[in-house]
Amino acid sequence: MKRGKPDFWLILITFTLLGIGLIMVFSASYFKGYVDLQDSYYFFKKQLVYGLLGLVLFFAVSNIPYQFYRKYVGIILFLSLFFLLAVLLFGEVRNGARRWIDLGFIDFQPSELVKLGMIIYTASIMVKKQPLLDNFKRALLPPLIVIGLVSSLLVLEPHFSATVIIVATCFVIIFCSGARIKHLALLLFSGIPAMILIMLTSDYRIERLHTLLNPLSNPNDEGYQIIQSLIAIGPGGLTGVGLGESIQKLAYLPEAHTDFIFSIISEELGFVGGSLVILLFILFIVRGVLIALQAPDQFGTLLGIGIVTLMGIESIFNLGVVTALLPVTGVPLPLISYGGTALIIKMIGLGMLLNISRYRTKKEKTGKRPTVARPVHM
Repeated sequence: MKRGKPDFWLILITFTLLGIGLIMVFSASYFKGYVDLQDSYYFFKKQLVYGLLGLVLFFAVSNIPYQFYRKYVGIILFLSLFFLLAVLLFGEVRNGARRWIDLGFIDFQPSELVKLGMIIYTASIMVKKQPLLDNFKRALLPPLIVIGLVSSLLVLEPHFSATVIIVATCFVIIFCSGARIKHLALLLFSGIPAMILIMLTSDYRIERLHTLLNPLSNPNDEGYQIIQSLIAIGPGGLTGVGLGESIQKLAYLPEAHTDFIFSIISEELGFVGGSLVILLFILFIVRGVLIALQAPDQFGTLLGIGIVTLMGIESIFNLGVVTALLPVTGVPLPLISYGGTALIIKMIGLGMLLNISRYRTKKEKTGKRPTVARPVHM
């Protein structure tokens, strides 16, 4: 395959989101850094290091042909399972969940790496299973067993939101690979009840659902974070109270620089700032899908679709939580929220997508029909 130039718009959108993230992490965290650590720049400096490392990996990975990952998909899958077992055995318990491994210089969250690993695995095996797509047992059952195993390990942490994100992302990849509609319907009708059953077997998940429906029922405990998030968003108005002028970040809104950073964006930059961030994510999704559709082979298409879907689902989850449309899940806003593991892994994934853009088969201005995955069977 002939290698061309990387996609300029993908680079621009990535840089813009990363830049907004750095600015807002500083704005949302300087008070917490000063009060807790006597260093207003503590979280910003760490995020800046993560961002610079992410940029290095972004451009380094963009120079690795994406077919490389298919050759070593077995090793990638093994490492994913290994890290999930390692976190269950040696991980740190925080807020009642065992999701982190402390490496000293960074707290590593294996589920972030597993998300990317499962995208690579699902894209690879669905290309391999193309001649067998009419046979549910031979085509879909093997990847479903692996996805189920990974999901079970995540539920044990417990990390239900990561489980839902991985299952949904893999389902989109399977759909785009050309799986039969009746097989996909079977998966939906069997998978959704299983997810609901898992959710209802945990008291804290039920409590989160109850809080979502009526946050004021427990305003000083479970409903506190959602209420404070809405209080932050409300006064923002059209243009916000001004960058750095948030009141809610002054110890009122927990996790203001991580999961609820969009609330601070809305408070300080208003409807205009919040809409700009949402628009950037929409532009990313559109650009990413175009890149995936123009990939020279189906693996590139499915890999690109998986990366875009992951970013899109996580963005929707985060925005839904901060606006009280979804229960609190602990999903950060990609490229914006504070966090080393999530940011670095996302930049690696975007580097893969950028590499796919180097091998596009046709220029958009030619008007020719892009290469797409196998049509869906009825």
